[in-house]
Amino acid sequence: MSSTTGSATSSRQRLDIQGLRAIAVLAVVALHVGFGSLTGGFVGVDVFFAISGFLITQQLMRQVRTEGRVSLLGFYARRARRILPAATVVLLATVVYAAFFLGFVRTREIALDALWSAAFAANFRFAALETDYFSAALPPSPLQHFWSLAVEEQFYLVWPLMILGCLWVLKRRSKQAEPDPRGRRRVLVIALGVVIVASLLASAVLTRTSPEAAYFSPFTRAWELGLGAIAAIAFRDDGPQDATARWRAQVLSAFGMFFIVCACLQFNDATPFPGTPALVPVLGSVFIIVAGTLWHGPTVVGRLLSVPPLQVIGNWSYSLYLWHFPVLVLAELQLGRELHWWEQVLLVALAFGLAGLSYRFVEEPFRRGVLWHRPALRRAGSLGPVALYPLSITLVAVTCFGANSYATGAARDGYQPAITLAEADSSASASASAEQSKDSEQPDRPASSDAPPAAKAQEPDPLPALLKASVLAARKNQPIPTNLKPGLTNLSDDVETVGACNYYATNVRKLCPRGDVDAEKTMVIIGDSHARHWTPAVEEIAERSGYRAYVLAMPQCTVSLVTPDKIDSTDPMTSCDDFHDFMLSSVKKLRPDLLLISSRPISAAYHDSSGRHTDREDVRRAVYRGYQRLLAQVKPVAKRTVWLRDVPALEFDPATCLSSNKTLSPCTYKPLESQQDGADLQIQAAKSARVETVDLDDMFCDSVGICTTVVGDTITHRDGHHLTATYSKELGRTLGERLEVW
Repeated sequence: MSSTTGSATSSRQRLDIQGLRAIAVLAVVALHVGFGSLTGGFVGVDVFFAISGFLITQQLMRQVRTEGRVSLLGFYARRARRILPAATVVLLATVVYAAFFLGFVRTREIALDALWSAAFAANFRFAALETDYFSAALPPSPLQHFWSLAVEEQFYLVWPLMILGCLWVLKRRSKQAEPDPRGRRRVLVIALGVVIVASLLASAVLTRTSPEAAYFSPFTRAWELGLGAIAAIAFRDDGPQDATARWRAQVLSAFGMFFIVCACLQFNDATPFPGTPALVPVLGSVFIIVAGTLWHGPTVVGRLLSVPPLQVIGNWSYSLYLWHFPVLVLAELQLGRELHWWEQVLLVALAFGLAGLSYRFVEEPFRRGVLWHRPALRRAGSLGPVALYPLSITLVAVTCFGANSYATGAARDGYQPAITLAEADSSASASASAEQSKDSEQPDRPASSDAPPAAKAQEPDPLPALLKASVLAARKNQPIPTNLKPGLTNLSDDVETVGACNYYATNVRKLCPRGDVDAEKTMVIIGDSHARHWTPAVEEIAERSGYRAYVLAMPQCTVSLVTPDKIDSTDPMTSCDDFHDFMLSSVKKLRPDLLLISSRPISAAYHDSSGRHTDREDVRRAVYRGYQRLLAQVKPVAKRTVWLRDVPALEFDPATCLSSNKTLSPCTYKPLESQQDGADLQIQAAKSARVETVDLDDMFCDSVGICTTVVGDTITHRDGHHLTATYSKELGRTLGERLEVW
């Protein structure tokens, strides 16, 4: 990442460190393209941290030895020259690309990410987004990798000050004009050791309790830079070059490379990271670095790391790290799908090309101070480079404002009305009217006393016909309506209101009545976030038909009685087990007149007493048994039980698609096969238990499976699989009629 080259920081060139930097960036790139068995490629960032801590501290300690002090202005000037030019270019290019190709919604988000990144606070921004369940469902930001750069700079805001503080204390206590060098190193090692131990303990604890916060926090990552820093302080570069030093260097470097390779191949998304597992790649990096300090001659590992291709990639590593992620993510966002392998190869080649150009024409001129040779800037001393900080933030802010204005203006292309029934031909309208009168499949259901009397006859529900008209308009590639609801800029915020009963964000376990709270009849819906997104529809039905309604739904907690993964790790979500107990006891207590079940199909993994299971067929069987256990407990206590088939899911972000296109056709889709397969399994479980089912797929798709993201002027999904609260409310009547309670 941002660590300086060996030639710039040491009296001798450290080719092994350049090669190690190349290994680190190649591991990160391989991970992001899903290459082979490098499931632990994310440890490349940890290798970078260790290298950076060593090289930067080596710079500082050299100044302490020669001048007896640390120049903060000079230090930050060097940092500015090294990191800001390339980072600023990548930020500007990413924001401009988004404005031209991704639409105003995604441009607005990327612009905000760029501002946080320019201020070296991206890690706090992305930690906050990762902890938001619904934000986590959105595609990643092309600037998400700037979190690691932010962590480094936050460390370097404190570390030089800590050195200055230790030097000040030593001078106050020392009777000599200059403190003893050994005593100085000892004090710095002790002070840094305390920081390392505290940070490592925080990392181990927080990784278990809040993995997303631990991953992005500077407090849980400081020890990684600290270990590199302590190596620069504790190990001098002028030791004896004898056989013992050579032997130690060979062993240390071999173990170091072994640790790094093992981490890259063995770690995966199930590894609790960073925590103590991060010790493996960090210690591996430190071992290689220290080996090169103890012995100046070549080692086996040193020769491997010194080969010319790795040296070139090592030189480009910072720029390559900056460029590769935006190149991959921007392409995926624009295409609205996952990339094919050959597309990834071409994009990685493009990233290498951009990295080479960036290194040659941006990094090197600034790092070598070519631009500071003018007389006026020479007289300014270190102030010229330091001025890069406000200049960078200003450039990014101005570009973000301009890009956002351009993208928003480009989207305004005259007024386009909402889709109406007039868009459909007479046959489509006729078939829509006929289909709305179909009964839902109702095996073995006794006559319901909840159905409204015939005297309440009303006009047919217009929504099914409007859906058909909307799909037809999309297939004709008609313009996207101008006044969409909810608005595209706040689409992800169109979430149902849960009041005091937010079972996911808090440990509250109480009941919150809705609808007609004084009614005698009771309606309950149970499940996860795919039950919760039906809240507006359930409230519409309850108020219209005289029900006291309860929503017992916890996001990410499948309704199947199994223990799923946490959303941010592969640890068991034990809070889901607790919620299952609360949900089942509440249903038994309420004995609802109408019980609705809705849940997103679980397909990845589950936990039991023997551990975590990921085999696809094993997961399917376990989840199916979980459905059966659920129905066996709730069906006897409810007068009527209905399973709502999970709504179709799409593989792109609707806000990005609708804001980056002017016509509807690019934003049509076919339901994801994995989601449909999981929904089929749910219906199979319901039928085997002789439970009613209601299928509302026809309120999203036509008879041949083409689905639209806009019905009339309403957006159906706020992300890839959750309904907007607006469309859920509009579906209230349709769902009520399918249930025969409207």
